[in-house]
Amino acid sequence: MAALSMALAVQAQDAKRPVLSSHDRIEGPFGGENHVEDLQVFEDGRVTYVEDETKTMGAKPEHSAYEATISPAEMQRLARLLGAREIRSLPEKVSSKTRPIDFFWQKSLEINRPDKTQKILIENFYPFLNAHEPAYPKALIELECSLQDIKLEVAKRLHPKDEDDWCREIRASAEPAQGDCREDASQPRIVAGEGWGPVRLGAPAQAVDAFLGDGHPANKYSDVRFKDYPQKGVQVSFENGNNTVHAIFFYNGQRHSEEEGTFCGQTSNGIGWQSSVEEVKKVYGHPIAEFSGNDSGGTWQRLVFTGIDFRFENGKMVRIGIPGQ
Repeated sequence: MAALSMALAVQAQDAKRPVLSSHDRIEGPFGGENHVEDLQVFEDGRVTYVEDETKTMGAKPEHSAYEATISPAEMQRLARLLGAREIRSLPEKVSSKTRPIDFFWQKSLEINRPDKTQKILIENFYPFLNAHEPAYPKALIELECSLQDIKLEVAKRLHPKDEDDWCREIRASAEPAQGDCREDASQPRIVAGEGWGPVRLGAPAQAVDAFLGDGHPANKYSDVRFKDYPQKGVQVSFENGNNTVHAIFFYNGQRHSEEEGTFCGQTSNGIGWQSSVEEVKKVYGHPIAEFSGNDSGGTWQRLVFTGIDFRFENGKMVRIGIPGQ
């Protein structure tokens, strides 16, 4: 009985432990301005967000506290970022990339993983640099922008205007130009219900790695596990039982998945990243299902056909999927 009580106590303690803790202290750019933020995200999607802001010298800090629950889809995006190799390989201390004059941002992250707790301290964080040069790892910037999105959602605030939205500017500057893709006519094309060359539904994982190269392990569930091949812009899910391909995704800058890279190719019917919703429907016919909505980054739309689906964001095609059976 004592052992059981101890086990239950440990489980309860783990359930209360946040998956991610983020602490930010920002001073400036004007004298007397001080902003402290603490964000915690728990495994069940619960979020606590506390901020203390001082706007002028000698003024009393304004205190705000929020608690909400984010969607499973947002939790999945966050888990993918936290599992990215660029985040896992960050050092305990990220040195300053600039010499601050009137703006000081000290940031710390604590990520509770099954095997360890990863702590990261970022000196004089200045993510805006990435709009002009790759000063920080791409995954770190995307993680910070995702945390900014969560804070806006939890506090029920409007998204910044375009001219003030530095995350949108950085994300846009990081998008590879379509001209960077050099398509080879001899390369295989994406075939609905099948896949892309050796990367086919039901193919063994060894065949996929032999064709795409070594990938990065991502999320794992009871039935399937995901693997990223960012240099190819491809993500594959494998059946845990027989280690064969369950589903395939090809990316082109989808929000919250920018680390996937851009796939340089098109479907067997000539549909590519420049194709519009109307062009897709003209080629594949009437969708068997169609979904749409809005989120912090704008509009999105998903067209589902037999053996293939297409996702658009703000009118741009960002993903082609070959779903599992």
